[in-house]
Amino acid sequence: MTKIYVAGKGLDRARIVIDMLKQAGHVVTYDWVAEIGSGPSKEKAVAELECVRLADVLVYLWETDQESARYEAGMAMGLGKTIVVSGRSDAFFFQLPHVHCVDSDERIIDKIHEINNQ
Repeated sequence: MTKIYVAGKGLDRARIVIDMLKQAGHVVTYDWVAEIGSGPSKEKAVAELECVRLADVLVYLWETDQESARYEAGMAMGLGKTIVVSGRSDAFFFQLPHVHCVDSDERIIDKIHEINNQ
């Protein structure tokens, strides 16, 4: 059972990936999609940071024009967390050894299993 934080912008996409990960037996450390209507707050920001810290893996659902997901990915990179990026592989920091890129969301679980079996 891997603890995973999902960072992204698209609510529908994130919901699908979160559900997919849960169905595969993983623990999602924070379901921000369910909390999206509550608006930003200091408490929510602290909770999300703590959930990034608790995660074994951060799944980064890359999209253009996203702000908070980049912060979350940056926090995870700084903490040395394993990161699986879905949707882009050519960014400078995606070349770090603990960052793994996949070309589609459907490949996320396979990549996590591959990483766990190394």
